[in-house]
Amino acid sequence: MKRLCQILVAALAGLSVLTDSASAILLDALDPARQWKVERIEFSGNEKFSADELMDIIVTKARPWYRVWEARPAFDPITFGSDLERLPRFYEAQGYYGTTVTYDLTVDEIEGLVAVQIEVGEGMPVSIAEIDVEVVGSEADRKPPSFPKELPVKRGEIFREVDYQQAEQVLRGVFLENGYAHVKTERKAEVDLDEHRARIRYAVHPGPIAVFGQTEVKGTETVDPKLVLRELVYQPGETYSQAKVIESREKILALDLFGAVRLAPAETAGTPAVVPMEVEVAEKSHREIKLGLGYGTEDQFRTQLEWRHLNWLGDGRRLSVLAKYSSITLTGAINFTQPHFLSPRTQGIVNIGYDQEKEETYVRNVGRFAPRLDHRFSSTLTGFVGYRLEHDKLNDIGPATVRALGEIKRKGILSGPTMGLVWNTADDPFNPKKGEVVSFTVDQAGAIWGGAFSYYKMTAEAKKYIDIGWKTVFASRLKLGLGDAIGSDKNLPLFERFFAGGEKSVRGYGRRRLGPLSTSGDPLGGLSLLEGSLELRRPIWKELNGAVFLDFGQVSKRSFDVPVDDLQFSAGFGVSYATPVGPLRLDIGFPFKPPRGDRSWQIHFSIGAYF
Repeated sequence: MKRLCQILVAALAGLSVLTDSASAILLDALDPARQWKVERIEFSGNEKFSADELMDIIVTKARPWYRVWEARPAFDPITFGSDLERLPRFYEAQGYYGTTVTYDLTVDEIEGLVAVQIEVGEGMPVSIAEIDVEVVGSEADRKPPSFPKELPVKRGEIFREVDYQQAEQVLRGVFLENGYAHVKTERKAEVDLDEHRARIRYAVHPGPIAVFGQTEVKGTETVDPKLVLRELVYQPGETYSQAKVIESREKILALDLFGAVRLAPAETAGTPAVVPMEVEVAEKSHREIKLGLGYGTEDQFRTQLEWRHLNWLGDGRRLSVLAKYSSITLTGAINFTQPHFLSPRTQGIVNIGYDQEKEETYVRNVGRFAPRLDHRFSSTLTGFVGYRLEHDKLNDIGPATVRALGEIKRKGILSGPTMGLVWNTADDPFNPKKGEVVSFTVDQAGAIWGGAFSYYKMTAEAKKYIDIGWKTVFASRLKLGLGDAIGSDKNLPLFERFFAGGEKSVRGYGRRRLGPLSTSGDPLGGLSLLEGSLELRRPIWKELNGAVFLDFGQVSKRSFDVPVDDLQFSAGFGVSYATPVGPLRLDIGFPFKPPRGDRSWQIHFSIGAYF
């Protein structure tokens, strides 16, 4: 019994020492001569915004729990004091005035660690009670341009500073788009903290309607200024339009000859009716080498090496030499691009290359010469027309494939035109949240064009993106393919048949594993294809996003036989992480009826948006 009491006394003494080593203090009590480290940061009282959102606001950071190998960040009292001011300002910018922030610091004197507890007392939201827009000045007598039906600010909604400022820019943009190059705007907000209401005033001073004047180019050294001027979508004497200024700048940047481009009205005194324009550019190297590395579950390790000259022989011509390798494709190609070919919106492209494709059904070797014209009808509609001239040779075709399809042409010349249209209103090429993409392509070979192969093929695909709220995007896709041989069935090459299944198709199936298979299990493809996807996408944490999907599709061996009554389905989920080169994505799909001998699940890993 005496021994037990001694143990308890010793334990209590140890507990007392541990307790004394960690104590709650204020900032002023920290020893300024000592280096302190952040142990952890915790928030409480916050309901409108998550701890992660508040953590992004402050400069003081804690070490992430999963980076145990890293040293803990330093705790600076001055920086933390500024953080305590940033948080109420953040709430105020979001419309929550009167928010209070208090803190507790628990200090471990022995380890030199500071544990931060931040208590947030969230204020009541301030709603917008009144919005007034006034057009003033001598030009106010002239009928003003039509305002948008909705502004970023709306009566009854929370008064957020970003919406308040953006609404001013929207109003300013309306006048800039209708010739008022010298428009000025003012904004004022009166916030009543007793009633929690805000009254917003905007004043617009239009100035005179103006037209474009001459454009001066500055900053060119080796590039002919004419290359810059021909990209302008406006002409001197046209009514001023900010949209044309923006489009012109984008076209100049697309030349890829400049690291920076500034296009704006030149500085002048007063408000002249003729607005001189100024383009200031900063040239970059016209020669570059690009190396790309990647990995995917279908093509496994892949690499690409490209040398490009962005102003070959002047006039903005581009020449590139490309080499690509993966477990599926080996490519060597030379590409030449001539901008402003025949018209300002058309560019000519010539591709000369050699490919080897290793598929489960065949190995294809092809040498090609493919000229093409690309035309930009508008900012959303583009089209192309080209010609395919290539020599194809097929090897490693299994006997079971020949028995299933009949006679197969293993080599010959493919000659014929190709053309297509693309309508694209998606707001982001990597992670779209709204808009649509519709494409239509027609290929034909043989007949009057000669060659060993004779067929026609049509492919149409539509993608739709809808922001349904709660940070969730509904994405859908539908693809239809139809093709047929002209004359004998063997005139349609095996490599031009439709295949389904895989990373960019129906994800519950392996590559090309959906549809007819030979007795040895090789994909046979078909002459008609129908496939689509329904997907919900939502952020999980910071740059990490999640998705659930339902894919469907089927291939028919007969032409013009859309396999609606024989669709196969798969469902699954995926995660993606946003990177500068596109989302890094992992999908797991489960087919409802997997092919005999295939797994009941498929994993697809890729870089880039699926659709």
